[in-house]
Amino acid sequence: MKRMISRTLLVFSGAAVLLLSACSKTPEQGKHIPKTAALVLGINSAQIQEKLVTEGLTVDKLFDAVQTKDTSNSLGKALKDAENSGIDLKGDVFIAMVPGEAGSKGYFTATAKLKDAAKFEAFVKEKSKKEVKAGTDFKYVEEDNAIVGFDKETLIGVFAFDPSDLDGQSAYADMDAFGDTTAPAPAAPKAVNNVETLNKLFHLKKDESIAAVESFKDIQKEKGDVFFWMSSEQIYAFNPGTPSGMAALMSGNIKKLTEGAFTTAAAHFENGKIKVNSTSYAGKEMSEIMKKYPMEKVNMEMIENYPSENILGFAVMNFDLRMVGEILKLVGMDGLVNMGLAEAQLTLDDVLKAFKGEIAIIGSDFAVVSQPSPWDSTVTTEKPDVKFVFNMKVGDKAAFEKVMSSKMIAPMFSKQGDQYVPQQPMGDVAVSINDKRILAASDEALLTAYEAGKSKAKLEDVAVKAAKGSVLGIYLDIEKIVNNIPEKEMKELPDSIANDLKGLLKNFTVSSEPFNGKNQKSVLELNFKNESQNTLVQLVNFTKKMWAYYESKKAEDEAAWAQPSDSTAVIDSAVAVPAP
Repeated sequence: MKRMISRTLLVFSGAAVLLLSACSKTPEQGKHIPKTAALVLGINSAQIQEKLVTEGLTVDKLFDAVQTKDTSNSLGKALKDAENSGIDLKGDVFIAMVPGEAGSKGYFTATAKLKDAAKFEAFVKEKSKKEVKAGTDFKYVEEDNAIVGFDKETLIGVFAFDPSDLDGQSAYADMDAFGDTTAPAPAAPKAVNNVETLNKLFHLKKDESIAAVESFKDIQKEKGDVFFWMSSEQIYAFNPGTPSGMAALMSGNIKKLTEGAFTTAAAHFENGKIKVNSTSYAGKEMSEIMKKYPMEKVNMEMIENYPSENILGFAVMNFDLRMVGEILKLVGMDGLVNMGLAEAQLTLDDVLKAFKGEIAIIGSDFAVVSQPSPWDSTVTTEKPDVKFVFNMKVGDKAAFEKVMSSKMIAPMFSKQGDQYVPQQPMGDVAVSINDKRILAASDEALLTAYEAGKSKAKLEDVAVKAAKGSVLGIYLDIEKIVNNIPEKEMKELPDSIANDLKGLLKNFTVSSEPFNGKNQKSVLELNFKNESQNTLVQLVNFTKKMWAYYESKKAEDEAAWAQPSDSTAVIDSAVAVPAP
């Protein structure tokens, strides 16, 4: 049956690939997914098909791209099987991960449409060599932890797993967390009743399905090419067993923090960019914390004062660190933190008041440099090098001075005027600390120039857009990184692949808006150098070329290993071992 399951999974994988070139009807929006799901992934194949076909990328061309003379090519077989399986490759696919209920195992479920149920039944019989059984109003094939069921229109696969044993080891092998060595080992999760679960999924009522969840309905309205939905509450539900002591206290309070919290994302493949619109929905407890300590827009001067025309990237944010304290109090961890700080005569509140969450880190002038090996000066090694500045603003001055004069920090610095000078050198890193800010830089000259603020950074418009007006801004110039990789580091790749790699991506940005009382929205953009062609088409074409290179390289390696041994080699027949 493992053979059947593996082949069925290959069919689903093949179906997902071919959906990239298939059109679809209106999605059923989670009709067969329970609202207890932790993760959901969906593909809007109609939009994807339109973008691919516009550039002439059809099913046949995609299939040809992975076809080889090697008849053992599993991906090629999977794609061909998918074509002839009776699955409606013009329908959307939903994949979900659902935690176990009442101590049972969790399961993955994949939902697809059928265009020919009779053909699919024949396909399953042929591949699995198993009897197709009858359910209430559907048919199914099952064994062990997997089941595949179908009716006239819908195909649902259920694949059970133990969430405490995803890596082959029990999540409770170490039970002395938080000093709790007496906690009993949790009972093993109960097996999923495959037929019962499948029957439930086929007959979910609307208020039992994810279609009734507001955040899921919101992401459906996005009409992205691909979408993602996650429930923080259900992700936490994957933690099985009954913890005790401090772990039990944290468990109950973390549930308060995660209840009603969701994250969604919709990806759009556009000309020249992949745009992802993400929304984080806070639960009741977290909403109150975020309202109490609202995030503020970033200070652009922290970036603009960087003295370089060759900025590689930055991350800048602005939030009240006291928010962290509220979260620690909610989960019951503030007591442990205060115990750890007591010896230094500090409290958690002292530390959180001393610093602001107004933070920036900026990098520039990326290069790969040669330097002598520390073990052999005649040998050189390649090492990435980048200049940087870290800047963090001080909050309450009295609290800051208390922290700096504490038993934990005071021995590390000497106060000279308004400056706190390190007692010991900090390697190549330059540091400047006073009661207004903490600065660290890759070298003293850069730190001095940044602090003077006389030379301004040269920023791309896309970089300014990512940070200005945001509470979190991230920018990374991918083009500068790739272009500064030495040719010899890419010598294994043919010029055509190396040039395509260098000519593919431009930059990456993240921009987050302030919390609006209900949710917080962010936009992620991956910008390509070719702005006139759809990014999905560019990725498919690049992948096709990489696949062809991989196949040719594999053939070369196999041919090399198949060559006879050196004809000059001599075999001593006197010591040769005769074949049995």
